[in-house]
Amino acid sequence: MLFSAAVQGSTISLFSSTNSEPLNLFSSSIDQDLPSDSFIALLHDRLSSPIPDSPRVLLNLPSISHDVEDEQRQRMGELEQTVLHIQSPTIQTTYVQSPPVLPPFLGINERDDSLTSLGIKHPWMHLQVRNLGREWSFEVGLVDHAGRIGIIRFSTFQVNLSIRICAVQITRHLA
Repeated sequence: MLFSAAVQGSTISLFSSTNSEPLNLFSSSIDQDLPSDSFIALLHDRLSSPIPDSPRVLLNLPSISHDVEDEQRQRMGELEQTVLHIQSPTIQTTYVQSPPVLPPFLGINERDDSLTSLGIKHPWMHLQVRNLGREWSFEVGLVDHAGRIGIIRFSTFQVNLSIRICAVQITRHLA
């Protein structure tokens, strides 16, 4: 587990766009069939720059509000810093994941628990997302005190709550 042996303070930041290598703890996937629409980039939030390399094209986002005052408040909420921009019409194939998926040619056993889990022991998490008027999804894998594995999916397109808990016990083998 990536962070299980580390002293975990009251706050752990897995992603900060202001770091020198913000996606260092992540692997990413983009939809190869949609080269102009599917990409992951670090952009200045308010300016939407730098413009991604061709053939990638930034979406012109529709206004979320029809109220001029509301739209001005929305513009005030834009950040003057770099943010992670994930764009694709297919959310199943364009994503970032942590811990990163390691390429098979490295010869590392994927079942190695130290590489497939972050090992973070916090009872809460914070995610800051800007409403772009598009569907999105976020999944968190977790393990409870009894060792049961679960996945919680947060999305803007599912209306019914669904929590899946797998009846898998995690065992640790000491060498």
